[in-house]
Amino acid sequence: MRKGISILEPLIFVVVLLVMVGGAFYLGAKYFSSGAKQSTSIPPPPQTTQSPNQTSTAQPLFSGKVTKIAKDLGLFKISDIDKENGVPESIVYYEAGTYLKGEFTGYTRVIAIRPAEGPGPSLQYLLATKEFSSYLLDDPANKTTIYPESDWDNPYLYIDKTKISKTVSLESNHPTTILGDKPFMLMKVSSILTEFKKTTKKDPNGNDVYNETPITEFQQSDLLSSSQTQLSLYRGGTDWGTGDGYSAQDKAMLEIKKKYLNNTTLIHASDSTGLTYSYVLSTEKDISTYESKLAALEQQNIEYKKQVVLYNEKKLKEYPPSPENAVFPGIRLTKVSAGLSTDYYSTYDSAFPGASGGSQSTFLVDSITNTDLQPISSASEYPLFTIKDTNHPLNKLAYNTKTSQGEESFRGVNNGKSIPTYEAYVAEHPLIFFKDAWGKWAVMGEYDLKLMGGIGKPVVYLYPEKQTTVHLSFSSPITLNTQIPTYHNGWLVSAKPDGTLTDLQPQYTNCTDFEGAKFGSEYALTSCKNNAYPYIYWTGKSVVNSYPAGEKGWIVAKDDLNTFMQKKLKEIGLTEKESEDMISYWVPKMGKKNAPYYEIRFIQTQDMNAFVPMNVNPLPDSVLRVFLDWKALASKPVAEPQPQQLQKAIRNGFTLVEWGGKL
Repeated sequence: MRKGISILEPLIFVVVLLVMVGGAFYLGAKYFSSGAKQSTSIPPPPQTTQSPNQTSTAQPLFSGKVTKIAKDLGLFKISDIDKENGVPESIVYYEAGTYLKGEFTGYTRVIAIRPAEGPGPSLQYLLATKEFSSYLLDDPANKTTIYPESDWDNPYLYIDKTKISKTVSLESNHPTTILGDKPFMLMKVSSILTEFKKTTKKDPNGNDVYNETPITEFQQSDLLSSSQTQLSLYRGGTDWGTGDGYSAQDKAMLEIKKKYLNNTTLIHASDSTGLTYSYVLSTEKDISTYESKLAALEQQNIEYKKQVVLYNEKKLKEYPPSPENAVFPGIRLTKVSAGLSTDYYSTYDSAFPGASGGSQSTFLVDSITNTDLQPISSASEYPLFTIKDTNHPLNKLAYNTKTSQGEESFRGVNNGKSIPTYEAYVAEHPLIFFKDAWGKWAVMGEYDLKLMGGIGKPVVYLYPEKQTTVHLSFSSPITLNTQIPTYHNGWLVSAKPDGTLTDLQPQYTNCTDFEGAKFGSEYALTSCKNNAYPYIYWTGKSVVNSYPAGEKGWIVAKDDLNTFMQKKLKEIGLTEKESEDMISYWVPKMGKKNAPYYEIRFIQTQDMNAFVPMNVNPLPDSVLRVFLDWKALASKPVAEPQPQQLQKAIRNGFTLVEWGGKL
């Protein structure tokens, strides 16, 4: 059993869909890295920072296209546990063009991807080779020298060092930033844009194998004008679905989305080979601030890891505090920073947010004209506008987004305040409009009123082979609504093989908080007093990572929910006790909607590791994560979804299990 330290960097997650109240962003961004920052100066050609709205041509840096390599290149170390967990079947390699000029002329660029260890996103590496026997490893941040080889941040923890002739900084068409019309700038997300595709292979446990595949094709209608001589820029789009079976209210909101919200400010940049990275629209000022902060956070990260080693060696009494997560720059402002008058909300960010996931991009707005808007007096770097008509459908959509959670949930996350009237809500201008770097209208929404974290009662079971001290924390920002026991620089527990957890930081949990506990936490008072918990219980919302949506699933009648859940959770691999725990919470929770039918699917380990990545020390050998995605339906849809193919988890060694669902 490997006992290394897991520092799962917050990478921006690539998903094809971001569900937001029945709809979705697609071709979203991957988790971002809080590791060593890239150069903040303007890179040399061909990585120069350029204006996005001019067009020119130049000799390509590469020949060829992104192509899957059929054979196993043998670049990754494979343990016995990896084999039992089916890791070799999920490792995949791609050619990504051959260099036509420069230092690496004649070298073929290679993408190597393998599943993560522990509850984190998959691992991507870029290499270059001439003869496919020795390789250059792309390591622009010098992680192979900064971190020990036993550290997750060092590629040599996973890459077979004997295959690497040297580490380099490979030339690329993708600059760190792309300069737009001032003050706008695009910033590159750290991971290649990918999606999971089903293969014809089976892993040793009989599960279908899904390979992570670079996304290389886009709608030509989304192509943007650009000065990037070797990049094609495409707008991010949306797919809101049909709304079949929705209630009248949900259908009305869906029609507003379809009419006005069909693109986003997220940009996808493809080079001549089809290799694509996403870029987030922000401003020069915010990107500069972010890059400066990363340098300090990297040093904190290095020091943190040294402290963890000392703790593991019992030279420190308390587990060291985790480094702060840097929030990736996007489009956001505050009343103070923009110099807005008193009748505005205090904070603005991505408009029409989802309850479970966040996003660094916001929506572009169709079917709106200059005459629909009026300018705002502000100190903003770019002109701001509000909508004249207080009864505009977008205002109604914004109000519904924040209030459809219901009075009880609204009070719970808004300091006991009641849901405001529609008139009071729109009086403070919940939506602010601006033009993006291409002159298209975009919108920000108020962030003063909070949504109940849509990630409902995830519980984490820990089953080590022997009693073990375990530290667990989130590696991307999470807004927590519930935490049992209290999250203090993460959770630090002593875990027994039967799953019983002793909180090693009990001073931060007040047992009286659990008196008269709500549904789902009835056990908490006794567990707190005895300091013996069956699992870690949390609810919350991912601040930045997109919700992993999908199209496959089932339509289930209300009376069949219990039987359906028992059958499917057994297929996934939950124990009888874990299934009982999950069903006893979620079947009554769904039943409260009193709907005749429910649309159900399960988000499983691979997607959950990317949506809510975690740091776990020591690393678990096996991870099983399942998240219930559901929606109450007013009627049975005419066309039912294609049934979802579930992956059955196999448990080996120290096992982490988590279940949860969407509130």
